[in-house]
Amino acid sequence: MTKREVYVCDFELLDRGERVVALPVGIDGVTEGYDYTDAIRMSADWLRETALDFLMRGETWPELPLGTEPESGGRMVTIAVEVGLDEVPAVTAAEAAAMLGISTARVAQLCKAGLLDSWKVGRTRMVSLESVETRCSEKTRPGRPRKEKIEA
Repeated sequence: MTKREVYVCDFELLDRGERVVALPVGIDGVTEGYDYTDAIRMSADWLRETALDFLMRGETWPELPLGTEPESGGRMVTIAVEVGLDEVPAVTAAEAAAMLGISTARVAQLCKAGLLDSWKVGRTRMVSLESVETRCSEKTRPGRPRKEKIEA
């Protein structure tokens, strides 16, 4: 079972007529909704996806300020979500290799280079299915890339 954690973030909601813009406090990003309720739902979705991105990259979630005052005259809301890597559709590195038609060593290289999203569960390397599917859809050529000649 994958560990689940709670992530909390303040958002400032700004009514812009046709849209309500939601700005997270203390972390880069933005989302929006058709009205306040929709903007709050979109903020929760944004927070969930951002937290999952941090988890997949193995990065520490930043210490965000809570109970903040609006900076742009908007309304403040605090959103909390509980997430874990078990929510991310994933395959093992061996399954990713089979899907991509490459070796598991090459999968490891792609993960290390950040070209595939991956994390470990115990001793097993898991790779997000979305990143494998994205890689499959790219027009990559077999073999090593050519080294560019350096003009003297």
